Amino acid sequence: MFIAGDLSGDAYSAKLAERLAESHPEWRLHALGGRRLGEVVRRTGGTWVGDTTNCSAIGLCSVVLIYFRARWLSFKMRRYVRRNPVDVVVLCDWGGFNCRQLKFFTGQRTPILYYFPPRSWQRSGAAGLQFASMATRVATPFQWSEERLRSVGCHADWVGHPLLESRRELPDRDVLRREFGVQPGEKLVALLPGSRISEIKVLSPRMAEAAKILAAKGRVKFVVPVPAPLVEKVRPFFPSEFPVLVGRASEALRASDAAIVKMGSATLEAAVIGAPQVAVYDFGFLSRIEWLLLWTWKKIPFIAMPNIILQRKLVTELLGLECRPDKIAAEIELLLQNPEAKESMEQGYQEIRTHLGGDLPVSASDRTAQILVEMIQGGDGGDHATGAELPTA
Repeated sequence: MFIAGDLSGDAYSAKLAERLAESHPEWRLHALGGRRLGEVVRRTGGTWVGDTTNCSAIGLCSVVLIYFRARWLSFKMRRYVRRNPVDVVVLCDWGGFNCRQLKFFTGQRTPILYYFPPRSWQRSGAAGLQFASMATRVATPFQWSEERLRSVGCHADWVGHPLLESRRELPDRDVLRREFGVQPGEKLVALLPGSRISEIKVLSPRMAEAAKILAAKGRVKFVVPVPAPLVEKVRPFFPSEFPVLVGRASEALRASDAAIVKMGSATLEAAVIGAPQVAVYDFGFLSRIEWLLLWTWKKIPFIAMPNIILQRKLVTELLGLECRPDKIAAEIELLLQNPEAKESMEQGYQEIRTHLGGDLPVSASDRTAQILVEMIQGGDGGDHATGAELPTA
């Protein structure tokens, strides 16, 4: 059973499920997850228990909006597992939901693999370690996360990050630029407004205005990659000549000369692919009040994942009142016109790829699939597991 809530977790879990389906076609996979993961498990003859698309949250206000839906999804999943016991559960990211399932699966005596554990990017302190005693094994994208978890007795493995796999699978940059209609002497800027409706409503108008400023200063073309469910939500915010690409963020970043990227996993994707970027974020009225009251006092040094990983500023962050079209356009123009700025960013990106496991001998998805096989065949996967006859997974 796979459980994943946000867009990135759905993608990473789907990759892992695909690996298992290829290597063990006799296994049956089930999921509470997004549409990509749902498609994979249904191909194995398993059950897509529920759709978690748009069921992730940032801040208390957005939690309130999805609370009852999340409770219903939890109820459906638990009811299904009680009626159809599984041999292993894979929790992927989505800590606010998944950590609340740990006690249930422990009570069911179901071995737990936590893939992308909560706050794995954090290097010190006790935060993010509370789940460790309840997880059978953990597959984490960062080496320091493995060390922290092992220090409290958790069986953790550093597997690297699956974004590195996406980078290797991308088409040639020149091929993509021709497909997107980029002419000689023309620059391409990718606009990534987010994967949540609330983000799109706030950030899309500012990205469109920043694009207008940039277009007035030179030959610049723009593309807007978004998840498939949000195409109709995004389209009204941008001029008709801006192509809206369905589910092709990696390809847009690969082809681009610079990118305006919503804070989150997309900033890390841009770093892995090598797209010079400016990271942006802002809130609606209620969420901004929440931020001011609950978060700014913590003096969080960085928000963008590349900066968090390096523990220094590499990517410009324009947050809240700083997230203005004129400032966004000025930072993008610097990246387009200044080769030294782009080179400095690329050097930082190379360091990030190393932190993500770029030198590991096995990809994240393959190593995590191996861990699942070890759990099932080695006795961590439930009373039914044997090496001779593999069980429903």
